[in-house]
Amino acid sequence: MRNALSGVSVNVEVVRGRSERGAPAADLTAFAERAQLQVGVATMLGDGLLALINSVLVGAADGSLKSASGNGAGSQMELMIYGEQRDTILANIRRLASLTGVGVEERDQRVILKVLPEGKSHSKE
Repeated sequence: MRNALSGVSVNVEVVRGRSERGAPAADLTAFAERAQLQVGVATMLGDGLLALINSVLVGAADGSLKSASGNGAGSQMELMIYGEQRDTILANIRRLASLTGVGVEERDQRVILKVLPEGKSHSKE
């Protein structure tokens, strides 16, 4: 998330600096568009993180949270995600996972998150 926010900051600073020097709007557009894209990435990461945290807290509270032993590559966590918001929650978690080296596997109501070894691709499911 810091990388996305840093990208926003850098591009907004370029727009600010160039606009103070009277640069034409056309010269600022590319930087403003890059900042806008990075805001979208930061929002996506934030939404995914909130969905994941909420799912973990719910799973811990109701006893359905399962995790395999170990840390780092190969470790995994199993969540049970129910309810009418399930598709939205899962979509947010999938987007977060695609940017953070975590694979997502879905089996009925179970969602399994697995930390992938470096250089491995993300789950296609």
